[in-house]
Amino acid sequence: MKHITKKQNGFTLVELMVTIAIIGILSSVVLFSITQYINKSRDANIIGNLAILVSSGEVFYNSGQTYAGFCASSVVINAWNDIPKPSQLDCSSDAETPGLCCVEDSGGDAWVACAQLFVNSDKAYCVDSRGVKKQIDNSACIGITASSPVCP
Repeated sequence: MKHITKKQNGFTLVELMVTIAIIGILSSVVLFSITQYINKSRDANIIGNLAILVSSGEVFYNSGQTYAGFCASSVVINAWNDIPKPSQLDCSSDAETPGLCCVEDSGGDAWVACAQLFVNSDKAYCVDSRGVKKQIDNSACIGITASSPVCP
């Protein structure tokens, strides 16, 4: 009597587990890359919206010869609303918008605005009425006061 063996169709458990492990590793690499690109786009959004405030501040100043009320103006509020909000930076000057600061001096002669960045959450982007636009430490952004409203 001849013994007939059936050919098995399918994959072994080891082959399936190796395939699942490879897919998992590739997925985690892709997910990390996507997160980095999203954070870079958020930073570009912050930089662009804060840069708009420099020219808008000049228009505001030319209309009344003062910056008084600039931080409460619709231009600043609209820029804030368009910026993604990080949660780590709390500005004593503007508790309503965590991660964002806008400060004017008491005489209406100057203003400064800054927002926390996403790629490096220890950094913030700062712009002021002098036209300065630069990256600073979060601690410097929190320390901005009405007595010295300039980017450090």
